[in-house]
Amino acid sequence: MKNCLAVLILLMLSACGAGQYGTSYRAYIDPMTASDVIRLGEKQKPIIIPSSDLNRTVRSYREHNYIVVGESAFNGVQESTDNAMRQAEEIGATHVVVSSEFTDTQSQIAYDYQDFYRTIYVHKVKTVDGKQVYYSEAVTVHDTVSVPYTRYYNNFNQWAVYLVQSLKPRKLGLMLVDLDAKLRSEIGRNTGAYIDLVLESSPAFFANIMAQDVLIGINGTEILNKSQAQTLIDQLDISGKTIIVTVLHEGKRKDISLEFYK
Repeated sequence: MKNCLAVLILLMLSACGAGQYGTSYRAYIDPMTASDVIRLGEKQKPIIIPSSDLNRTVRSYREHNYIVVGESAFNGVQESTDNAMRQAEEIGATHVVVSSEFTDTQSQIAYDYQDFYRTIYVHKVKTVDGKQVYYSEAVTVHDTVSVPYTRYYNNFNQWAVYLVQSLKPRKLGLMLVDLDAKLRSEIGRNTGAYIDLVLESSPAFFANIMAQDVLIGINGTEILNKSQAQTLIDQLDISGKTIIVTVLHEGKRKDISLEFYK
């Protein structure tokens, strides 16, 4: 009966579509409606990427211009990554990075139902040649009893990060975020944009601009924040031009030239 219970649980999980990968999913972008991404093709299967270092693996994809379209995160018994693939198919993601980490072992009282058969004798009366005859007849009785037992199960923190490749051009190859309060305190300034990552094989990559530098100027114009920096970059005419990017690298101001050819 214990084996039957385990099979029943698995069947229930498989019947829930994408399981907790689906119920815990949080969307950031809808690949099905975005116009500048490579979404999952009609007959294409998502690629599952198991990872023991989720942040590092996701970052390596982002460095190749992949963007995160959504995430799943939950704690519970280990689910099949097939459910993560189903969720990726549903939203149109081409890649999904999955990771898990053991948290604890818990227990609960379960019941094993067992069948018992026993024989009892029933006293009866019948008439034979006008006389009452008393006799006993054997009858089989079916009983079901429940036997309690302790069931142990392991819990895991489980994550899935869903990705698609962006077709959006990145003139310089910089991915920026705004400075937070901690970083402003560390660098002693309020303006600038933090370089979160540098795209592989981009102009910034070959000019040796590094992630974790702070962008503070472009062609002599001071950078105030991420939004203003991105507007400046989008407006750049780079054909045949030399662009001067000013960064703070390990606390020191540094001017870096990016040369573009016609």
